Amino acid sequence: MSSSKRRAPLSIEFIIVGAGVAGLASAFRLCQAGHRVRILDKAPGPNRRAGGTHLPPNATKVLVDWGFKDELLKYALSTRASTFISIDTGKVIGCLEWKEDVLQETGADYMVIRYRDLYDMLYRAAIKAGARITYNATVTKVHANPPRVELQDGTVLKADMVIGADGPRSTVREAVVGWPCEEVPEGHSAYVAIIPRDILQNDPELSELTRFHENRPDYPIWTGDSRHVIAFTVAGGTEFAVHAFLPDSEVDGIGDQDGWDVIVPRERLPFHFEPKLQRLLDIPATYQRVRLFQRECAEEWTDESGRLLLMGEAAHPLYPCVLQSCSMQIEDAEVLGTLFSRLRAWDQLSHLVEAFQELREPRTRAIYAKETKAFDTVWVGPGPQRDARDQALHSMMIEGHKGWDETKMRWQWDEICEVFGYNARDAAEDWWVMWGMLRERSITREGHCPSSYTVPFCMGSTVTHYAEPVVLRN
Repeated sequence: MSSSKRRAPLSIEFIIVGAGVAGLASAFRLCQAGHRVRILDKAPGPNRRAGGTHLPPNATKVLVDWGFKDELLKYALSTRASTFISIDTGKVIGCLEWKEDVLQETGADYMVIRYRDLYDMLYRAAIKAGARITYNATVTKVHANPPRVELQDGTVLKADMVIGADGPRSTVREAVVGWPCEEVPEGHSAYVAIIPRDILQNDPELSELTRFHENRPDYPIWTGDSRHVIAFTVAGGTEFAVHAFLPDSEVDGIGDQDGWDVIVPRERLPFHFEPKLQRLLDIPATYQRVRLFQRECAEEWTDESGRLLLMGEAAHPLYPCVLQSCSMQIEDAEVLGTLFSRLRAWDQLSHLVEAFQELREPRTRAIYAKETKAFDTVWVGPGPQRDARDQALHSMMIEGHKGWDETKMRWQWDEICEVFGYNARDAAEDWWVMWGMLRERSITREGHCPSSYTVPFCMGSTVTHYAEPVVLRN
């Protein structure tokens, strides 16, 4: 039986703090598993963040398994390459292409989607599955014994477990580890906007730049010294999502405000780039801004009682608008839902939440390292290092035009298999087969759960889990 159809023998009640991607996706999966879920969020309503997000194969395969194939075909677009362009001259530097045959080996397509469309998909699914979502509900305190939260208005709400999906400045994280997440400004901010393509009809160059090409599904990355712009077509081809990363030192009056509700007028932003990109970035009157911070992964994701649990950016913060930022939250939800679809007794709770961290922490730390390193690639300044990067990208573009042999295909598979080939459901199911069933047999033999029992460290950090290919085609 698919984990998405399995219902837990023991149904419990969850409170999830945070109605972002992590919170909605987890509510959906926990409700599918037969649990009762209430989400609390301090925002006045559903997230209205602009911009787009990547759905690499490790995320797409999860969403397809959840039943979102038709919605992905409607709202998302497949992509297989990124074209690197000089932010100063507009010259094409080269191309990083993922061959279709290699991508299909990972189990699904690589897609891009408007953030709002992804959010709305998950929101509708969570509601339909039975989750209750309350906005304007600011959680001020979290307690474990018994599990409960206090709201700003004095209301106290109880549950069997409290999950913190409330981002890097998590109230639940403070209750679990004892102090807030430490953060240091990285020195850049992301500026995000959506451009309707119908307003580009009088600019043939920009209209062509922003058009989705089915026979050449790539997206542009303009790269420069300590800055870059990444953009892609979304909303079924009708809109263009733009994400510009700039040094904070070059933006006047940046202040201490942070978050997706910060709006910055276009005239305050120092966009001095190649002409085509300049025209594109001049179109939006305002941009949403979110600052980049260096934040550490929480050492402990659950408290001693096993009734408080961290997930998403509350547990493992990641920079915004990067390739895997939403994917890690979707993977978290699948692992959590799969584990708790096995719940049959109260004394399992602490072992399942420990398994969650043991499965997810090595994975998310590895992704954080890769995403951080990617900035070094796009922000490299003039000099030998940039020349070497440009030559490598140019060579890949030329070789791609000539066609790849099996050796090059194998090299690319080796490069991406651990990231794109990962299967969150299989990772959780393998843990259950290796360790969860071992504990169940031990309880059956001895008639109780040995007090000395601990869950062995999961081998998921060194094993890649694959799925049968999922092809999204009309």
